[in-house]
Amino acid sequence: MKAIVRLIEAITQSAGYLAALVVIPLAVATCYEVFARYLFGAPTIWAFELGYTLMGVHFLLGGALTLQRQSHVRIDLIYANLSPRGRAMIDLLLFGLLVIPCLYLLSERLVVYAMDAYTSGERSGNSAWNPPIWPFRAIIATSFILLLLQVVAECLKAIMTLSGSDPRPSAYAVVEERE
Repeated sequence: MKAIVRLIEAITQSAGYLAALVVIPLAVATCYEVFARYLFGAPTIWAFELGYTLMGVHFLLGGALTLQRQSHVRIDLIYANLSPRGRAMIDLLLFGLLVIPCLYLLSERLVVYAMDAYTSGERSGNSAWNPPIWPFRAIIATSFILLLLQVVAECLKAIMTLSGSDPRPSAYAVVEERE
């Protein structure tokens, strides 16, 4: 079980670092658009659409890493006062009963959505650039699959905590206030 968790978390970390790198072309495209528009009076037809799709990619690919690092917003009123085993039990119940089924169904539909866009040659229709939309939809589907895998890893960590073989005791250590 520990090897599966390590593998999933390595994949999650790689996707998170890739998400961080997406900021570079986003910044370059935005700067190029600003200079082209205001210095040369020649706006591009692609910068706006590229900007919001890259921002979406950045946001979506970072979701699994955010979960891995327990950085999503949560209401700690009860959770923070529980023992590590209590937190593991709540995580296992909520992730197992609610999050995994929802993410599975959503991921399945998103894969079909991306494949349909690819086979039909669908384009964005949001600008004169009008790029194919399937790459972005494929990234959306991949991001949700990565999030699903990370939720599975979180469930496995909770099971290990409950069985006393947690690979990282800090996974359910005292939740600290973040500033």
